[in-house]
Amino acid sequence: MADSPQSKSKRKKLPIGQVLLIGAAFLVGFIILGAAATIGWDYSNSVGFCSNLCHFVHPEEPAAYQDSYHASVKCTECHMGRLGTLQSIVVKASHFRHLPEVLFSHWSRPLLAKTMRPANESCEKCHYPPAFHGDRVATIAHFASDEQNTGERIYLLLKTGGGERSLGLGIGIHWHIENKVEYIAMDEEKQDIRWIRSTFPDGSVVEYSDSAQPLSADEISKAVVRTMDCVDCHNRVGHPFPSPDSAVDQAIDEGLISRDLPYVKERMVSLLSASYPTQEAAIAAVNGLAEAYSTEFPEVAATQAAAIAQAQQTAADLVTRVVFQDPTVTWRSFPDNGQHKDFPGCFRCHDGKHLSAAGDSVRLQCNICHSVPVTIGYADRPPQLPVGTVQEPASHSSTTFIADHRFLANDSCAECHGPVTFGADDSNFCANSACHGRAWPQVNLNAAFPHPIPLVGKHAQVWCFSCHQGVKKPVYLCSNCHQPPADHFTQNCADCHDPTDWVGSASALLAAPAITHPLAGREDCLVCHDPAGNVRPAPATHKDFTVTQCTICHKTSSVETAAPTATPAAAATPTPAPTVAPTNTAAPGSTAAPTAAATATTVTAATATTAAPSGVAGAPPIPHTLVGRDACMTCHDPAGNIKPAPADHAGRDVTLCVTCHTPPA
Repeated sequence: MADSPQSKSKRKKLPIGQVLLIGAAFLVGFIILGAAATIGWDYSNSVGFCSNLCHFVHPEEPAAYQDSYHASVKCTECHMGRLGTLQSIVVKASHFRHLPEVLFSHWSRPLLAKTMRPANESCEKCHYPPAFHGDRVATIAHFASDEQNTGERIYLLLKTGGGERSLGLGIGIHWHIENKVEYIAMDEEKQDIRWIRSTFPDGSVVEYSDSAQPLSADEISKAVVRTMDCVDCHNRVGHPFPSPDSAVDQAIDEGLISRDLPYVKERMVSLLSASYPTQEAAIAAVNGLAEAYSTEFPEVAATQAAAIAQAQQTAADLVTRVVFQDPTVTWRSFPDNGQHKDFPGCFRCHDGKHLSAAGDSVRLQCNICHSVPVTIGYADRPPQLPVGTVQEPASHSSTTFIADHRFLANDSCAECHGPVTFGADDSNFCANSACHGRAWPQVNLNAAFPHPIPLVGKHAQVWCFSCHQGVKKPVYLCSNCHQPPADHFTQNCADCHDPTDWVGSASALLAAPAITHPLAGREDCLVCHDPAGNVRPAPATHKDFTVTQCTICHKTSSVETAAPTATPAAAATPTPAPTVAPTNTAAPGSTAAPTAAATATTVTAATATTAAPSGVAGAPPIPHTLVGRDACMTCHDPAGNIKPAPADHAGRDVTLCVTCHTPPA
């Protein structure tokens, strides 16, 4: 029903003061609500919100963050980027999709950031890419796990580099940012890189493939190709998780752990490396350090109680950095790509096996990114590091130089590096313990060099230079250590050693069977041992051997080695058979006297018989004279029935027979 004129006249108007008061209340409420929303929004983007309301369920990340170089940078500045106001609201609001994961405890471990913004929206807002950075001296302290906790320092120059390529400064570590590098990774953590494409300063483009696990063209076309940026190497700058070894080294170097405590390095690393169900259990274990010293080193416990207590407290603090609430997660669950000691890092690409179509590898020279390390005693005077560069020989620029230099080293290296004396004792440049005697993750410098001789025993104690002396595939290297037989090097190596199987042929040389008969009268070994024959045939590679070559490997027995005074029949030219047949040819086994012609033959045969060697062990003697019986196979045909010879004797003549079977005197 519509209002009547009377009701309209009765409605009162609010005083202007009340209207203003209500308006002010609304305005204040709006301001308060806006302020609360702003404060709430800011808090939702604060470190406290991320640490206390989200990451409290896995506190290792906040603890690591507080220990990083970026502890004063908000989490959102890296994980969401420094964006414009409206864009910031959209991007940050999307982060609340993680809220259900927190509320319902539904997240994966180890926790990995999958929403990181590109480097140009985060890192490069503070770090200006074109800026050039000069070399920086890095000092690395390390302590041994011995009773004295022996210390050493490693000094090197980090070639940070960078700068604009147009100014000639696209060098050093930051070359990877100034020059376009693309890659295909097979895993979320980008540890398994199978394909790389580099665009070089001259505009050329080269693709490299993992030679051990190459991707097909179809796989490459379907894969996600990433462009390398800051976080591909600096992935742990915001949340560093040190190894127990590195964490303890740093604590000792900073004086938080006394080096005077026996075996303290070994004990601390052992405590921090053990597996625990919880952090509380780990802290309980390290709190037993004082008791352990009291039991094993009572004098040390009595005189250095304060140092032990401080070491125990430091160990408890380190637990929060290297031991996690989830026992299935360790510091190894978080690869650090900015180094290559505990993780592949640089060697994901620079491992010597990523090859181009031309056969070149991604460069593997250590001094691309840093100088050759210098190792000294912990208390020694720091070394004088070279700040200038010298023109290296062309061989040093080879993409495989690091793998090859152990073979290529020769006395000429001494001009720059001093005497070539290998080892890992820091006695000279070549005995650098920071390089030699270490196993780098994912790098196998022996992969492309299968050694012809198994490097075991004393062979494992010999340095490459001792045999190679500047030659990658040396000849006669065995003579450097082994005394060769007489006339060994007058022969062709391939006569005894199969070039395609050095290991097998060398083993055969060492296991060559002994000669079971005297050599007198049998100097032509291949008369019997022809590879194409059937009297113990020699290998096919022996087809042209002489007795001199045979005796290099095959040694005669210790008996009956003296040569007879007469020339044996086996070595002499056989007497030709008479042209006229004997008039009284005796049947086999007959005792009838032969004729004169036969007598002549008898004399010749007898002469041969008396000079014949004593035969081969196991070969039955000939029970009859050979006069008139030169054709042995007439009676002893393997297919016949008069004392048939073995099947492999078919076709043999008397000359062969008497080399093993001895006729009567």
